[in-house]
Amino acid sequence: MTAHNKIRVRFAPSPTGYLHIGNARTAFFNWLFARQQNGQFILRIEDTDTKRSTKAFEQSLLEDLKWLGLDWDEGPDNKGHFGPYRQSERFDLYKDYADRLIAQGRAYPCYCTHERLEEVRQRQIKAGWPPKYDGRCRMLSKDDRPKHIKPVLRFQVSENAVVFEDKIHKKLSFDGAVFGDFIIVGSDDIATYNFAVVIDDALMGITNVIRGEDHLSNTPRQILIFKALGFPVPEYAHMSLIFGPDKTPLSKRHGAASINDLRESGFLPEAVVNHLCHLGFSPGKELLSIDETIQSFSLQRLSRSPAIFDIERLKTFNRAYIEKADTERLLNLVEPYCAEGVSREWLRIAVEAVKGEATNLKEIPDILLPFLKQPVLEKEAKQILDEPSAREILLILAEKIEREADLTADTYTRIITAIKQKTGASGRRLLMPIRVALTGKMKGLELEKVFVLLGKKEVVARAKKHLQGV
Repeated sequence: MTAHNKIRVRFAPSPTGYLHIGNARTAFFNWLFARQQNGQFILRIEDTDTKRSTKAFEQSLLEDLKWLGLDWDEGPDNKGHFGPYRQSERFDLYKDYADRLIAQGRAYPCYCTHERLEEVRQRQIKAGWPPKYDGRCRMLSKDDRPKHIKPVLRFQVSENAVVFEDKIHKKLSFDGAVFGDFIIVGSDDIATYNFAVVIDDALMGITNVIRGEDHLSNTPRQILIFKALGFPVPEYAHMSLIFGPDKTPLSKRHGAASINDLRESGFLPEAVVNHLCHLGFSPGKELLSIDETIQSFSLQRLSRSPAIFDIERLKTFNRAYIEKADTERLLNLVEPYCAEGVSREWLRIAVEAVKGEATNLKEIPDILLPFLKQPVLEKEAKQILDEPSAREILLILAEKIEREADLTADTYTRIITAIKQKTGASGRRLLMPIRVALTGKMKGLELEKVFVLLGKKEVVARAKKHLQGV
C-alpha cells in the first residue's frame, strides 16, 4: 500500500522511558511541519527493545504528547491505513524484506563470534584504521556455514560514497568503505533499528524525516537500504542537539530532562511548547500563539548550533502564560493542592488576584497560604513590628477598617491615605508594618489585593493580634 501524494512525517519514540525534552522538540517540529504543509503527522512506536520497552512508558508518551497539544493523524490508537504502528507487530514485514535482500545478493548470514569481531576491531584500531566488519562471511559457501551458530544478517555495502542533501546541513557525503557491512537482523531474528526504520518509513509513505543530528551516522546506511529495495528516499533534516546552559547534554541537573518533570513542576503546556519553539529556531518574537508558530516555522531556518534549554527562560515564559491563562482553568489545576474547606468562589477571586505573581502552578497555593492560615513571622519581619511607628499604624488601620462595611480596592486607597495623613509615615515605613502584620512576609502580593482576599474581619483580627503583642 502506498501513501497519498502529500507531505507525511513521523515521530517514532521508543517506550523505554519518559518523553525527553529533545524528543518532544523532535515531535513538535515534525507536527509543525505537517500542519504548515497541510500534511500528515504519524506516530509510530519503536518497541523492538523488548527488555526495556513497557506499555506504561508507551501510555505516558501518548499522554505527554496530548498534554503538549500534539495530535496525530495516524498512530497506535487504530488511526490510519498504514499500520500496524508498533514495530513489535511488524516482524513479518521485516522478514519479507530481509528475504528479498538475500535473494538479490545484497544481504548474507554472518557467523562470526563476538570474540572474533572484537579481535578484528582491536587489530584495525592498532593499525590506525576505522573499525568495521572485514567481510569474512561474504563469500562463505553453504557447506562452510557452522551448524551450531545462529547467524546475524549483514547488508552488503559497496565502497561508493553516499551523498545526500540535508535541509539543515546542506550537501553531505559519507564514504561507504568506512562503515562496512552492517547488521540488519540480529541472531534473535529481530530487525535492527536501521533496517526496521527503512521498511516502516517506506511502507508508511514518509516523505520527510526530521530528527536529531545524533542520527546523521545512521542516514547513509538507511539510504543504501532504501535504494537496494527500490524505495524512494525521503528528504532529511537533522536538527542540532539540545544542551543545558553549561554546554553539556541536557539532564535533570539542568532543572528537567523530561516532559513529565516539567508537568510535575507546575509548567503549563503552552509555555513548554513556546520554549521548544525557541530551541534551534528563532521565530522572531518571545511569546507566540500556536497559529503564529505554525506560520513562522521553516526547516531552512533551523540552526546548526546546539540549542540551549534554559529553565530560567522557561520560567519567564511560564509566568507570562499563567498570567494570561483563563482563571477557571487555573482554578481547576490548583484546587487539588489547596486546603480543604476553602470555598470555590473565594479561591476563584484569589487565583485571579495572584496569577500574575506565580512562576509555576505549584507556587499559587504557596502564595495563598498566608490567607488560609495564620502567617508565621519571618525573622526580619518581626523587627519591622518592633519599630515604634508600627504600633500607631496598625492601631489606626484596625480603627478605620472596623468602620467600613466591606473591603474593596477603593477602601484600601482611602484607608492608606488616612493613615499617611495621621502618622506622617509614607512609603516603606507606612506599608511594611501592614504587610508584615497581615502576611508575615516582607514581600508578596500587592497590599490592595491582600486586603480584599483577607476581608474586613481577618484584617482587623491580624492587626489587633500584633497590637496585643502576640
